[in-house]
Amino acid sequence: MIRIGVIGVGGMGGSHCNSLPNVENCEFVGVADLRLDAAKAVAEKHGILAFEDYNDLFPLVDGVVVATPPIAHTKVMIDAAEAGIHAFCEKPLTLTLEESDQIIAAADKAGIHTMVGQVLRFYPVHELGRQLVDDGEIGDIVYIETDYTGPYNAPRNRPESWYGTVGGLLENGIHKSDLINWYGGNPLTVAAEVGSFSGHDDWEDYTVSLIRYDTGTVGILRWGGFLGARGTNETIIDGSEGSLRLDMGADLAYLKKRGDSEWKEIVPDRSGPSHVVGELTHFVNCIRDNETPMIDARGGKAAVAVVLATYESARDKTKVSIE
Repeated sequence: MIRIGVIGVGGMGGSHCNSLPNVENCEFVGVADLRLDAAKAVAEKHGILAFEDYNDLFPLVDGVVVATPPIAHTKVMIDAAEAGIHAFCEKPLTLTLEESDQIIAAADKAGIHTMVGQVLRFYPVHELGRQLVDDGEIGDIVYIETDYTGPYNAPRNRPESWYGTVGGLLENGIHKSDLINWYGGNPLTVAAEVGSFSGHDDWEDYTVSLIRYDTGTVGILRWGGFLGARGTNETIIDGSEGSLRLDMGADLAYLKKRGDSEWKEIVPDRSGPSHVVGELTHFVNCIRDNETPMIDARGGKAAVAVVLATYESARDKTKVSIE
């Protein structure tokens, strides 16, 4: 059994705590949080140990889930690496590329596995889409369009929590930043527009990113509350031999080959672990089998890079290269 602990029990940390008992080959052994009362409440619920200092958790575990606010990710991830502990980090990995590099270097030096909580990869419809692409159903990918949008609901106030200091695209839109990279490849350039309906110059309500990949693929990522009532979380992938439409809300895929007049509905396999349980299962299995997770710190950095390039491009009104 792989022994897992959770650092940070609020928000997504709580979701991980509730999901870990459903993960095979995993023993959920403890939690740590600066709010010791919160940690104790979770520990009592699950019959595990609680700590205020996460360093006290390290001797008991093989891996940890880091679910602190993003500003603390770098220190916790590096401390885990230096203790020889495998580490799963909630998105976004970091707030800067320099900090991502620090985590990567620490993990490489320690020889531990890292994983980033880009949970959309573990939605059945997106797994199916990846499989159809790998099977050559639509040929070579030419264009990708993905949305993470809701209906217009501005004006609104900027959040007063740490979320408001990070930015909506980096905290939330990072999900689709990673997903489009998963299908597109390594991002090379970004040209973007960022805007606010509510008058906050330092808080975005919507973003549009045009991304060029090393595969030659072009992608468009839209995030935020746009005018109108539509709102969509769909992903469209156009290839040389056909197209895919991935409906995240309905958990259904649609395939249209060149020459077809109608879309063919395909229902994904929903029998295995998915969503949060799916990503945690993958993390545990990678520790057990000594395999690199599909979305490690390098992949997490690439998703952050697209977001930061989006902000830079909109601010400087130029196309930004990603190194």
